[in-house]
Amino acid sequence: MIVHSLDIYHSTYHIQVMALYVLKFGGTSVANLARLEHVAQVIRQETLNGNQVVAVVSAMAGITDQLVGYSQALCPHEPTPEHDVVASAGEQVTAGLLALALKKAGMKARSFMAWQIPIHTDSIATNARIQHICPDKILQSLSTGEIPVISGFQGLSKEGMITTIGRGGSDTTAVAIAVALKADRCDIYTDVDGVYTADPQLVPEARRQDTLSYSEMFEMAAAGAKVLQARSVEMAMKHGVRLRVLSSLTNSPKGTEIIEDKYVVKKDNITSIVHSLQEAKVTLKNLRNEPGIAAKLYTTMGQAGILIDMMTQSHTHEGCCDMDGMISRNDIERFSETMNNFKESLGFSDISIDKNVAKITIIGIGLRSNMDIPALICRTLADEGINIHMIYSSEIKMSLVINQQSLQPALTSLHRVFCLDQSSSQKAA
Repeated sequence: MIVHSLDIYHSTYHIQVMALYVLKFGGTSVANLARLEHVAQVIRQETLNGNQVVAVVSAMAGITDQLVGYSQALCPHEPTPEHDVVASAGEQVTAGLLALALKKAGMKARSFMAWQIPIHTDSIATNARIQHICPDKILQSLSTGEIPVISGFQGLSKEGMITTIGRGGSDTTAVAIAVALKADRCDIYTDVDGVYTADPQLVPEARRQDTLSYSEMFEMAAAGAKVLQARSVEMAMKHGVRLRVLSSLTNSPKGTEIIEDKYVVKKDNITSIVHSLQEAKVTLKNLRNEPGIAAKLYTTMGQAGILIDMMTQSHTHEGCCDMDGMISRNDIERFSETMNNFKESLGFSDISIDKNVAKITIIGIGLRSNMDIPALICRTLADEGINIHMIYSSEIKMSLVINQQSLQPALTSLHRVFCLDQSSSQKAA
């Protein structure tokens, strides 16, 4: 039940109205039949509270990796619509099973595939973007007292082909459904009870955060935090969708709420530290140092569907330079093949690829405008004997590339120096 409070002359009036919530359940939340039945009870409790619920589901934990492995073993190169057909099958199974679990628990439910709604996307295989959702069938289902259970991660192209919207795409499906339905909130259920100041598996002192701004959560997701897909946060920010991240594995109502930046009362300069082990450092050696070479490089990689981050250029000798950047480890083979095909036109001598790296991103409002913070970050790592390979900063984040074996001490020391294990009230005391 959602409660709107109106404060007049120091008196509070409560008006109760039925709310519409979109609940998304990740792979660990639906990993087996017992967890599916627990999810059914989570949904049942929301309905008992007087709320309408639409569920969006991921594939059971591990299933998508298995399906992707099958299709890549047969066709490891260019992604095709058939890769999407295979990869999207896991969500279909989960949607059907959760609908059955809801019926077993005494509720009316119906599963929906993306093409049945439909959820329209563009035609980019394995990484499509949602363009439009027609909510009529979902609303009709709700009007009959059913709980619609929607397969996440998948869509339908204008050619009538099944598409998938990138790993973690069920988050984006849920937010897009919330936008289409004008839902009151979108709850993302996972195996952790919120968003932490760092990965608690590597930093035991990490602390759950009660609230985060859209901007902070977007930067965390883009930097490698696995709690939410970056596209889902971007969409929520654009359309003002209230988000909550909470655990389906506990009965605790606590979680992290993601809200508009203007409503976040902050607080601390640094709010979180995110790391990624999914990237590699690449270097093109002895590129021709001439106007337009960077544009040509970006164009070449864009046409190959390769994203590159943290690009830096350093002069080596007369007329030449080295260019460094970070790419996904999944793109290494495609990067090498693409660059070698254009070696003559780009004019470089060799490619160097370093997978023994980790990227750390420190998130905080106003980070770049306070030079004491970057100085403290670099000095803290220097005191630990950790060398920094690359640095990139913006107003809200600072990303560093270090050796992979230095990740644990780097996270621990930075978390400690910014007192992220303490709440704001503890720091004030």
